[in-house]
Amino acid sequence: MNYRTLKVFAAALGIEDTDIRRDLPEQQYTSPAPSDDAWDDIVGYAQAAGLGAGAEATEYAETHSLKFKKTSLRRRGIYGRALAVYYGKGDSMEPTIKDGDAILFDTSDTRVVDGVLYVIQVNGMANPEYFVKRAMVLDTGVYFESDNPHGDHQWRKPKPMVSTRHPITVIGRVHWIGGWAD
Repeated sequence: MNYRTLKVFAAALGIEDTDIRRDLPEQQYTSPAPSDDAWDDIVGYAQAAGLGAGAEATEYAETHSLKFKKTSLRRRGIYGRALAVYYGKGDSMEPTIKDGDAILFDTSDTRVVDGVLYVIQVNGMANPEYFVKRAMVLDTGVYFESDNPHGDHQWRKPKPMVSTRHPITVIGRVHWIGGWAD
């Protein structure tokens, strides 16, 4: 792809030409340095999303924001959506999510899809607990389960979304998980 074609494709996709290709001679003179308007601030909350036994809802407070490239969010189809970041706590979602990992989720996407990760709320507003679990859509209904059934938690068996004792509400779909490599 030559430089002219690259510019046309990048403009059509709403991204920088360097997101597609960086090796053309013309780019060394025309590619601007990334500016702050190329990034989107996503609010991070002190609220932990339980991966195991749960997290205290009283931890909820806006604490900071994480920067994500707007082009990355556009490619995922989530730019301009209601996004938030919680932090994982526990071991029930290992190896997918580890204790302390940041979890970016879209609060406007609550449509349950089989096999997808969601931030969910258990017990309604009376005593809410937040978790990250994988959806399992069966003929008998929607269930949420852990990736690590052997962890130290109360999610060894999938739990139904519709429950009179512990109703589950989907808060948002998980799109990104970030943490430190060991």
